[in-house]
Amino acid sequence: MAPSFARSISLPLSPSHKKASYHVRSVSLPCQSHPIISSVEEQIQAIRTWVANPEGSSAGLAQIEMLHITLEDFLQLPQTQETLCQATSLDQLLDDLLQQIDTYDSFVSTIIDLSQCNSEVQSAVRRQDGVQMVSSLRSQGQVEKEITRLTSILKVLTKCRHFALVSDTKEMEIAGIVMDAIRATSFASVALFTGIRALSSKVTTSLKP
Repeated sequence: MAPSFARSISLPLSPSHKKASYHVRSVSLPCQSHPIISSVEEQIQAIRTWVANPEGSSAGLAQIEMLHITLEDFLQLPQTQETLCQATSLDQLLDDLLQQIDTYDSFVSTIIDLSQCNSEVQSAVRRQDGVQMVSSLRSQGQVEKEITRLTSILKVLTKCRHFALVSDTKEMEIAGIVMDAIRATSFASVALFTGIRALSSKVTTSLKP
């Protein structure tokens, strides 16, 4: 069954808002012992542990969701927001983060579609309805292709990009946290996508006469 959650991160400011005038003052990010940062790091490590031994798609989905929540808490910290307001070198990295979240949310939707297709295929097999089975298998194939497309997007996001463009210390601290989160959730999502698609194909094959 697909998860009921679908929470997306709201970034503090869109690039268009950064053109506004801001009062620039010295700002320091929370120290590394800050509870929110520690929570983000713990969630990243939990996802890495799951990826190393990806047992149970529900557990993987829950880990990704929890990291999205804690990362949003970090991005909403006043110190983080102020740095982002003044920064331009992090724009592409934040775009990558939004792309990762959008892709993940799309995947959650495909789980629902795939579950429905599988149910229709099983129903057609029980009723020996060849026409319905062909139609359902065609729909399932389209959903599986969409999963493959989403997987290819996330494989790109597993690579470090744009981090070298960051030179400011405070921006670099934010970039490091965001980049680690993107990579961890992308690797986990790829593992989830691949596993669910393979399982769906295996179940369908076993149902064919």
